[in-house]
Order: sequence, then C-alpha cells, then structure tokens
Amino acid sequence: MANKVLLSMRAINKSYPMGDNYLQVLFDVNFEVRQKEFVSILGPSGSGKSTLMNIIGCLDTATSGSYVLNGRDIGSMRDRQLAKVRNSDIGFVFQQFQLLPRMTALDNVVLPLIYAKVPARERKARAMVLLNKVGLGDKVMNKPKQLSGGQQQRVAIARAMVTDPAIILADEPTGALDQKTGAQIMDLFEQLNREGKTIIMITHDPKIARRAQRIVHILDGRLYSAEEYNAIYDEDGIKWEDKSTIRTRKLRRQGNA
Repeated sequence: MANKVLLSMRAINKSYPMGDNYLQVLFDVNFEVRQKEFVSILGPSGSGKSTLMNIIGCLDTATSGSYVLNGRDIGSMRDRQLAKVRNSDIGFVFQQFQLLPRMTALDNVVLPLIYAKVPARERKARAMVLLNKVGLGDKVMNKPKQLSGGQQQRVAIARAMVTDPAIILADEPTGALDQKTGAQIMDLFEQLNREGKTIIMITHDPKIARRAQRIVHILDGRLYSAEEYNAIYDEDGIKWEDKSTIRTRKLRRQGNA
C-alpha cells in the first residue's frame, strides 16, 4: 500500500506588493509529498525556493492556491493556528542552526516541548533520547559555542524531531559546514528517513540534493519534476532551445575580440 499524501499544494502563487504593482515570485506551484519520503527542492539563489520553503513551513501564506498539510487546510488558518502547526507538525533545521547561545544543548532541544506544554519530566526524557540518537549524549550540558558546527547542527536536528513532527523541513542544512561534516549530516538525514521520517530539504547544491530519494527543481518561481527539468533545461538552468543562440553570441563576441 502506498504511503498517504502528507503535503499537497495546488496552483500556489505568491506575490509581494512593490509600490503600485506586484512582484510575483511563485507561479502555479503544484507539489506533493508522501509520508516517509525524502524530497529535495533544488534551485539557485533567486529561484523562489526560500519563498516556497516559508509557505511549506507556515511562516508565510500563499497569495492564491490551496495547501493541505497532514489533513489540514493551511490556507484557512489564522496566525495562532499556524503557530501551533509550526510547533507540532513541522520540525525546522536551518543553515545557521538557530540555537540559543546561552542555553545548553539539552535546553535547546527541550524548548519546543515547553511551547507544546509537555510536562517537565517528559520534556527532559524525550530530549535526552534524541540527543543520544544524534550522537551527543555526552554533550547535553554544552552550550553552542562549546560545540563544533556539525555538533550544533545535530542539536538542531534533535530539536526538530522532539515534537515528533509530520515533516522535517531542512533549509540548506549543510551550507555552513565543511564537506566532510556536511556528508555526515546527510548520513544522519538518510538514517532518519529509513526510520520513517518524512524530510523536505531545500538546497542549491546538486550533490547534496542527490542524497534525497526524489529531486524537484525550482527555477524562476516554477517547480519542475526531474524529468521535466531535464527535458527543458541543462544543469546550469539554461533552456536547451536557447543554447544555440547563446553559443552564436559567444562566437560573435570572440570574433569581435
């Protein structure tokens, strides 16, 4: 039996007011994620991936279209309801870790459970289980500045999982790490996915994107499956039908040099 659809976006558009006009950033985005999938959204800077991530994470709302997450209509929710969804259904992992510097690793992981009003004894127990799971059982009392970048990201991953969210949403999770440490973090994401976690990862790095089960591409505010993208664009995001024109211009420039 196929896993259930956990996230469904249909005809999502997003525009921002610019003086008397509007700047459209997303165009008719259709996106679906099933339970236990590991999906990467791959795109260059300025492609609209941050805007899409904010809408997926309920940090922003679409101008039009429908968004259903874990059976709930996100578009009909008010700010307070969206805040509850962010805390219970989505676990965030950010490029710069976003740990509170004066709090220990344990206290950083516990924090979402305080907002969820989980009893104190249970909060600590759940956080300890996850810190051990990410290999930091001996670092629970360390503050962020006492941890390496990779260790800080592991704390952030434990924090993202502590409410047992429907989805882990990772925004450039290896962007602040060296190549070796980044690979170790991706190993951890793959392990979590094998254990049943649903993961959506936003990245500009094709090598990192390929660690996911499925890649979707975003370019100029439009979303493409891997098959659609490969049929239209090359690896640099240039349309295949434009390649000959670009090549001709290069030759002309070289001839005039």
